[in-house]
Formats: sequence, structure tokens, C-alpha cells
Amino acid sequence: MRDLEAKIGYRFKQDGLLAQALRHASSLSADSASMSYQRLEFLGDSVLNLCVAEEVYNLFPAAGEGELTRARSSLINNRNLHELGVRIGLPETMQTDRSVRSKGGGVTPKMVADVVEAITGAIFLDGGFLCARAFVRDHLLADTGIIDLTARFDAKTRLQEWCQKNRHLLPEYSVLEESGPPHSRTFRIRVTACGERSDAVGSSKKEAEMNAATWLLALFEKKEGQK
Repeated sequence: MRDLEAKIGYRFKQDGLLAQALRHASSLSADSASMSYQRLEFLGDSVLNLCVAEEVYNLFPAAGEGELTRARSSLINNRNLHELGVRIGLPETMQTDRSVRSKGGGVTPKMVADVVEAITGAIFLDGGFLCARAFVRDHLLADTGIIDLTARFDAKTRLQEWCQKNRHLLPEYSVLEESGPPHSRTFRIRVTACGERSDAVGSSKKEAEMNAATWLLALFEKKEGQK
């Protein structure tokens, strides 16, 4: 437990919380008074979503609700949570019935992801939101695609800088089409720069502009790399 706490970067004050977060239901006997990680997983899921929602909200001040939702989803998924769990050694420290490892195919990525959520919930109960947020920032957000995600959301700025660096006129954005009911609009935007153009759609003008700028910037960087 001490080794795992060192990897997590948090020392638990309440006895048994970390052990519960690691305990799979298969390890419980019919008369056991212990609990599996499922309740902590339920709590940790909400805490994790709040931590990441706060992070992307502050990181992308111009993004709309749809963009923020997709940003959060790209960070919180079983793949990223499983990778985090492997880095801190959860597959080896989880408590399961022997049959799970010998006959049941072993500890699955989904089980590891669930335990990451359970640990988040356990830290929240033991130390509060700030401690849980520190764990998420240090272990999930520091090691996932946050940099790539930031680059995507900042595509308009990067495209403008690329044009300035290459002494071209600044990009121009125009609305080609606006459709859908008032509560669910779809925008089709065109960006023109350096003799090229890109059309893209989004649930807001800003999102469509970001998508169009991302595509056009990728085109320019690809051409630059071929020279």
C-alpha cells in the first residue's frame, strides 16, 4: 500500500479506503463484511468528470458547450484511465479472486479503469476535492493528449501566426451555411488563407472556425514538411 501511495502521490489518513478501491467483487465471500470498489468507482466517476471539466473550462475560454464536452470525453476514456492504472501498477495490486487471473483472462483494461475512478473517489473522501484534483492533474492530465488537445483548440491562433511568419495576409472566415433549429444549430464555415481554403462544420461558429483552421493548418504544415 505504501508503494502505491508513493506512486499516487497521496498518503491516506483513513484506514481501509485504498484497500477498498483496489478490491474487485470477485474477491468477496458471501459472508464478507468488506465492500468492493464499485461504490467508490461511482463517486470517483463524478469527481473525475468535475476535475477535468474544470480544467478544460479554464484552458479553453472561447470554447462552447459542445466543444468542451468533446474535450472532456477525449481525456476521460477507458484507454487513458487504463494507461494511467498501468503506470501506477494497479494490475499487480488489485485484489481479485484467483480464478480471475488464472481462468478469466486476467485483469481487464476496463477493471483497471474502474479502479482509477475508485481511487479518485477514495482520495476525494479522504482529503477533499483539492487533493483529488491534484491527483487527476498530476497523473491523468499530465500524461494524456492534453497538449494535442490544446493545439487543436488553438488552431486559429497558430494559423494566423503561420500566415504572419510567411508574410501572407491574415486568414479570412466566412459563414457559408447556418441550419437546424434554434437550440441545435449547425454552422458551415470557410477559411481562406495563402491561396487555399477549407470548409468545416460545427455546432457553433467558433467550433466550425477551429475545425476549418485545424485542417488548413495541417495542409500548410504538410506542404512545408515536403519542401
